[in-house]
Amino acid sequence: MNGPRQETTRATGAQLGEGTTVFNVASLELPPTAESVPAARQLVGTVTGHLPRRAREAAELITSELVTNSVVHAGTPFTVFAAVDEDSVELVVADGTGWTADDPDSAGHGLLLVGLLAAEWATVMEADGKRVWARLEVDDVPAF
Repeated sequence: MNGPRQETTRATGAQLGEGTTVFNVASLELPPTAESVPAARQLVGTVTGHLPRRAREAAELITSELVTNSVVHAGTPFTVFAAVDEDSVELVVADGTGWTADDPDSAGHGLLLVGLLAAEWATVMEADGKRVWARLEVDDVPAF
């Protein structure tokens, strides 16, 4: 990996106006370093900029938790992906290692927090690693 690569696209309906769906998609490849956490948050903050503050902050927090887990437990380069419309945010972090056993010295509760904020989340094992995804419903974000 030769530094971060960002691909961002924005697709809108044919006519702008009431009922038009705005769909933002972005992805970023990052190294397994602590500096990648704010970079991933910034990516998600950019594509969720049109959403209410509570939804933007929840999406950034979920991203931080998933990316931190990848950096700490996988230790491989990873990709962050976000797809956003006015109703939901889909977040994916894909890294190059399988599921790792819980660290008994870890005091983290990141996935518990993800489960509280996201409408759904799961881990999908793949031949070359795993994908952890979460879906956030904009109108169903709990107050925190």
